[in-house]
Amino acid sequence: MHAHHYSLYGLVSAPRPTEARGQRLRELANDVCWERVPDIATKQRIGPLIYWHLREHDIPYPNHIRRTLAAIFARQKAIAAAQTETLAEIIAALRDAAIDSLVLKGGALAHILYPEPGLRPMEDLDILVPSNQGEAAREVLCDLGFHAPAPITRYARLQHHLPVAQRMTGNILVSVEVHTTAFNLLMAHELSFSSLQRPLVDYVAGGEAMQALAPEQMLWMQYHGLRKLAEPVRFLQLADLVGLVERYADVLDWPQLRRDYPDLWHALTALHAFTPLGGNACGHLGLDAERPPSMRGIGEDYRGWPRHGFTQKLNPRERWQLLAETLHPPEWWARFVYGIPSARGLSGVFFHRHPAAFIHQGLRRLYLGPVSRGAFFKTEI
Repeated sequence: MHAHHYSLYGLVSAPRPTEARGQRLRELANDVCWERVPDIATKQRIGPLIYWHLREHDIPYPNHIRRTLAAIFARQKAIAAAQTETLAEIIAALRDAAIDSLVLKGGALAHILYPEPGLRPMEDLDILVPSNQGEAAREVLCDLGFHAPAPITRYARLQHHLPVAQRMTGNILVSVEVHTTAFNLLMAHELSFSSLQRPLVDYVAGGEAMQALAPEQMLWMQYHGLRKLAEPVRFLQLADLVGLVERYADVLDWPQLRRDYPDLWHALTALHAFTPLGGNACGHLGLDAERPPSMRGIGEDYRGWPRHGFTQKLNPRERWQLLAETLHPPEWWARFVYGIPSARGLSGVFFHRHPAAFIHQGLRRLYLGPVSRGAFFKTEI
């Protein structure tokens, strides 16, 4: 991908515009290969964000691309409206049933960070309940008309959430995951009602009062959840991190963040290399707002195993290439995912952290079992 494309996607991978990002977008507009933008935006789930940023900054670009991005945005607004209506209905029903609840991930971020929820696509709604109230919450969903199967298989019982519940809201299929803990065993981090940091974040969606994780835990959850070798790091996930850091720059306990989550702290330097952070956040992080750090492969994702399997039909050269990409990931990705403060620490990544991640995540996946009949890992290319 051309360097200008990374600059474009980095500049729009933020929930809210800034004049500095807008100025850089204007400087880049004439050098962008616009024909590729809709496909990449869809893959990275930032189609609505690209359209919105370009509109807010009045950036000129081809009309047929504008129409394509506008259609993506309009569709996502309709989906977001159905999800918001459903989320409000669920939270109210859980409250009536005396079941504590907390909204995780996109269902909270879309309303807390983004100017409108249609800018933050999500596959499903994630709701955390106390570990002893999971079954009661599932029954509430059934009463609301959801198809909400009970966990029957060993794989389902070991998951951190109940099997996906689904219901049509209008002509939109809305999916819901009821969590009893935020992470699965693969991520080796316990975050449940018993370990919540307080005060929680209060917000309103669909006219209903809700709660989300405290800013520090919300930031950690969004970062830690994308450190899976088998799944891509999408630009939308980076936008969430940018939004959290900028939205709560004056609220976050920065010393605690650096002490409790050192990998996250250093990963924010790599994030700043992809999406220039605002001056307030940079001041807390000790970064130069005008000069983001340089590193190789900014924005490049990991392309090795298990993203691509050695069992695929590959010629010898392709197998060697896959092996090389498995053992030697891009510098930017390694520094971001493993929280490496500088390029000097990369040798420790390649010879220790990266192989250890294979062993750690592989063994836990062996314990959990394959994600489906035809796939051992959940891989989304």
